[in-house]
Amino acid sequence: MSKERFSVGIDVGKDEVVVVADGGKPRSFGTTPSELQKLIQWLRGQAGERPLHVGLEVTGVYSQKVAQPLHDAGMKVSIINAAQINAHGRALLTRTKTDQVDARVIWDFVVKHEPPVWTPVSSGQQQLRSLVSQVDTLKGDLSQWKNRQHAQQYALGTPLAVVDSTATIIRQLHEQIKQLETALAELTAAQPELAEQVVLLTSVKGIGTTSALRLLAYGGEALLNRSRRQLDAHAGLAPAQKQSGSSVHGKSHLAKQGNAPLRQALYMPVLVAVRYNPVFEAHYQHLLSRHKPKKVALVACMRKLLNIIRALLITKVPFDINYQPTRT
Repeated sequence: MSKERFSVGIDVGKDEVVVVADGGKPRSFGTTPSELQKLIQWLRGQAGERPLHVGLEVTGVYSQKVAQPLHDAGMKVSIINAAQINAHGRALLTRTKTDQVDARVIWDFVVKHEPPVWTPVSSGQQQLRSLVSQVDTLKGDLSQWKNRQHAQQYALGTPLAVVDSTATIIRQLHEQIKQLETALAELTAAQPELAEQVVLLTSVKGIGTTSALRLLAYGGEALLNRSRRQLDAHAGLAPAQKQSGSSVHGKSHLAKQGNAPLRQALYMPVLVAVRYNPVFEAHYQHLLSRHKPKKVALVACMRKLLNIIRALLITKVPFDINYQPTRT
């Protein structure tokens, strides 16, 4: 193991974290602020003068609750995709799954791969993500209740109380969605940078204000900080090939190992763009003329749109039909 840095693996739970520091014996801490401060002091004592690099597996709000104070304490923190940790554990031939074993696997991954350092998102980005996610969730609920209402209309003997209850829930969902969309508009108006980004994205024919906010919410810092290929992989739009030697020639397919909400946020704008945006219409028709399946052509257009969005946000120049993508 490297003596130039002090590597740490942390398995994060709701109420407890299990820590393997520099390959040593696992140790447990709580997740309260005072317990996390004890963890920070202990790690500093163990590391001495060596720079700390701490790895955690993605566990939603739990991992961020632990990562933030470690980051604020000046440590390098990496929040690692669970699929990478699982694959690394299989490569190590681990036969058991406990918090202690998981922490050691994460530590080993940090030592061998030095994963990218995590940077906390801004408060504004957190608010945007929370609002957009809540709106999307409520719209999904609304669709389900409307389907249920439709079924109730044709079901024999549905009690009036059930009909009234369903109508009330639908009305309340509409009201909640309207309130959240008002909050989104207020957030956009209060943040000049966000308002500018919305203007940039809506300069692309096919992206409306709602879609722009969803793309910014789910794309986050990756839209600005990743290369074109890294962004494709982040969104799960990179092709996965299956070929080996002269006998294995499997079909290429979409990897989908990435940010599913971002990928979904791209889908509807692309459907509009391939019909009404000359740049995307030409690209789509060109792919179809080469006998590409419609789904493959749409995915290619999604990649093109995603990287145009990246370029717009970096250059802060509105879209035009003569745009040429940045080759970085």
